[in-house]
Amino acid sequence: MQSCSRITLVLLFILLFACSKEENGAKSRLEAARLFYDQKEYALAKQEIDSINKLYPKAIEERQASLLLLDSVRRAENHQIISDCDSLILANSPELDKIKALFSFQRNKEYQETGSYIPKETASSGPITGTILRSGVAEDGILYIESVFVGGKQKHNQIKVSKKDGTFVQSKPVTDDGFNYRFSNMGKEYEVIRFMGSNENGVAKFIYANNSDPLTVTLEGQGKYSYALSQTTKTAISKSYELSTMMLQLDSLKNAKEKAKFNIYNLDKKAGKIEEVAID
Repeated sequence: MQSCSRITLVLLFILLFACSKEENGAKSRLEAARLFYDQKEYALAKQEIDSINKLYPKAIEERQASLLLLDSVRRAENHQIISDCDSLILANSPELDKIKALFSFQRNKEYQETGSYIPKETASSGPITGTILRSGVAEDGILYIESVFVGGKQKHNQIKVSKKDGTFVQSKPVTDDGFNYRFSNMGKEYEVIRFMGSNENGVAKFIYANNSDPLTVTLEGQGKYSYALSQTTKTAISKSYELSTMMLQLDSLKNAKEKAKFNIYNLDKKAGKIEEVAID
């Protein structure tokens, strides 16, 4: 009986020691998480909180406290995102306005709900007179390139832009009608094929990166036709690429800000700071 009692006491001591050790470890982690939170090291604070829940499952009090702290960390993190986004939007908006001044905004109110920013170098609304690449940026920031062909029966649906050293970029084939059209006039064939989104496939970026180099455009489809890209066209497309990049970056910042505000709303709702409004 004495032997059994001793074993029981030893096991109880080990259990109490283990619990004490687990509690102390969880408390240390919680203190570290709070310190990181105060120092605005939110990623490190979340790592410590995660460790508490993984390593100390029996430290109930510390785990509960860590979950409350986690909400505070997330709220502060989202407030920081909003602040950073506001600063970047404020800093970049004047640059966007400056580059927009290099474009002509065009929209046919009778047929179009949205318009496009067209580089002033190529914004003339005169008739199509020759084969050329032209570009624009839609109001949502999406860049497009239009391949205009004037001549014989070409019927192209893809373009390739190449340098003298053989490096090149190639659009994807356009398979739907979309903004594309073909017509005949006075014995000449006219084609206007628009490449945008995934179909554009980095053509504008390639032209922007090689703006000072001689570039050749090859139209591909039922036949092939090549011509040299003029400096005016390269400059216009490069400006379109810059405008599109800046517009999409600012839109991304605005979206990140709205997402952070929504996250804070949900955290406040969870904490009971926002009451649900019943709708009859």
